[in-house]
Amino acid sequence: MDQRPAETWLAFVENCAWYRNLPHDLRCLVRQTASEKTAAAGDTIARTGEPCTHWYGLMRGVLQMYVVGSDGTETTLYCLREGEWGGEGSLLKDEPRRYDLRALTPSHLCMMPRQTFDTLRGASIEFNHFLCDLMNARMGVFVGMLAASRLQGPEMQVAKGLMMLVDFDGPDEQELAVSQHDLALICGLSRQRVNMAISVFKRRDIVRSQPNRSALVVRVDRLRGFVTAEN
Repeated sequence: MDQRPAETWLAFVENCAWYRNLPHDLRCLVRQTASEKTAAAGDTIARTGEPCTHWYGLMRGVLQMYVVGSDGTETTLYCLREGEWGGEGSLLKDEPRRYDLRALTPSHLCMMPRQTFDTLRGASIEFNHFLCDLMNARMGVFVGMLAASRLQGPEMQVAKGLMMLVDFDGPDEQELAVSQHDLALICGLSRQRVNMAISVFKRRDIVRSQPNRSALVVRVDRLRGFVTAEN
């Protein structure tokens, strides 16, 4: 269980470079309008077809953006990690949401209303630069996952899925409290195939299991080295 002290949404926002670059009146607007939300694992944050009302900053946990096919099959589009913001694409397109958003783990979110998001986008060049960098990085993840699914083997798909979940600015060894079932949904593979890939990674000392727990400990440098060597 995560024993870190709870972070306030204001402290989370004040840590963001885009916020620190805002003029005083826009920082005041963010402080006056943003709010927070907690979610248990499995809770739905937003649904397909609903109006897009907020931009989400993830203070703690993992959020899954996914779509469901007509046969009930789920496909994960992206996993939002701690410290990241998400949902800007739907806000920019001004259309109903095209994916579901749920908490994979217990999560704590900062929620910025659409009106505030639009005001910042219309008034701050630095904020728009942040959005461009954010969407460019996310597009890189999408391209990598697409290439892995079409051109590379299942081990690479699982590796790319794990890379979507780790924090590259964090420590080398990171515990991921995500089940292999959820990892299978993220990678678009069966649980059996994910288990086989995890066994390969264990032999290569890329991951290890936690005794009496379902979490995986990932060695980020070795994972990155595996992906780099195979690409």
